Amino acid sequence: MHFLRKLVREIHRRSVWQVLALYLAGSWAVLWVVGYVTHFAGLPEWTSSMAFVLLLIGLPIMLATAFIQKGIPGLTDDPNDRIDPNELPGLTPEDVHRDPAAHPLARVGLFTWRNAIVGGVGAGALLVSSVSAYLLMWAFGIGPVGSMVAQGLLDPGDPALLAEFENRTSEATLGELVTGAMRLALMDSRIITLVDADRVDDVRQRLGRSGTEPLTAEVAREVARQDGIKVVVEGDVSRVGSQYVLTARIVLASEGLTIASYHESATSDEDILPAIGRLSDHVREKAGESLRDIRATRTSGP
Repeated sequence: MHFLRKLVREIHRRSVWQVLALYLAGSWAVLWVVGYVTHFAGLPEWTSSMAFVLLLIGLPIMLATAFIQKGIPGLTDDPNDRIDPNELPGLTPEDVHRDPAAHPLARVGLFTWRNAIVGGVGAGALLVSSVSAYLLMWAFGIGPVGSMVAQGLLDPGDPALLAEFENRTSEATLGELVTGAMRLALMDSRIITLVDADRVDDVRQRLGRSGTEPLTAEVAREVARQDGIKVVVEGDVSRVGSQYVLTARIVLASEGLTIASYHESATSDEDILPAIGRLSDHVREKAGESLRDIRATRTSGP
């Protein structure tokens, strides 16, 4: 109890509460600015999450720095600063004053305000460089985040075929509803143009297929290859426990190669449309549409 009481007194004396309040207020302001810039500049959604994690990591560092730098017992000139001999077995306060290196906190040189400021600047630089690297890779078609337009797999305005989402649940009409909602969401795209039903029926007739046959992923790929359509968007909806899991895939029809696959979950029926909206955003971004344009043209539905 003596140690806890002394710790509380030290925390109060070293202005740790004030530093905590200032840090939380500053963090709220930083997150607000990051969220604002993320929305209007078309930055990836994880920008705000990364900023939050970096601020969370910095919190204990700032508190430790405030505690140590306000004054270390035995190493300050504060006449009210005293060392309890019971906490330093074998040493008296006079011993510690004669040899400051004997104090347990004497070698804690990492927690300085200079290091804290440098660390904060470094965290900001890490956030900026991570976002910049992601955007550059997307714009130049580098790696898995590169857009299909930048990779030369798709041209703006190219037609894309939306297959019916496979329904793996016991709800008979769910697949049809998800497919319809995805179609509405993708119609806002400035990069891909969804193939209409009449064109699909014409191709199916040439292939000798019935117009009433479901446009499954397999059939959609066959139709796309026959008509020179580069991309098929397909997917499925399933239920895992109490959650719905929705999957969307972008497939190159000519090769049957899956370029990207995205998953979103919905905890209730009301969350399905927002999940479809997020899936369509992923598909549009991968195709080559900027997040700024996606957010600007997003419908009020999904």
